[in-house]
Amino acid sequence: MDDKLKQKLKNYVLWLLSRQEYSRRELTFKLQKKEATDEFIETLLDWCEKHNFVNEQRYCEGFVRKHIFKCHGLRRIQSEAMGKGIDRSLLEKVIEELEVDWFELAQDAYNKKYSNTPADLEYKDKAKRVRYLMYRGFSYDEIDFAMQAQ
Repeated sequence: MDDKLKQKLKNYVLWLLSRQEYSRRELTFKLQKKEATDEFIETLLDWCEKHNFVNEQRYCEGFVRKHIFKCHGLRRIQSEAMGKGIDRSLLEKVIEELEVDWFELAQDAYNKKYSNTPADLEYKDKAKRVRYLMYRGFSYDEIDFAMQAQ
């Protein structure tokens, strides 16, 4: 790789990071699409981490907060974090530090979607609501709590 291409890729990464946070894995995929060598990618991302442009802890915290704001449950957050390449132990640490009440979050998600509808449901409607909350990543206990609280 010539120096001109290296500088272009470095500018590309800095431009990406100026717009939003990225995990190291996401940046690796983006650089591979630009046909950067694995050796250069490692060197560039190490430089970014050294200058705190890439910070996995900060990325993970923002990722979890965004999903909590969207009323996503623990299972959905864990699933999507795996896709983003977030370390499982780091994710668990961040979630523990945030002290999220998953039951309350499930209730909030339920109330956002179904607050204007009657509580007495037929089996079909109840099943539909359970599936909705399961898709959002909540456990059966959390779903049961949210639906009982209505």
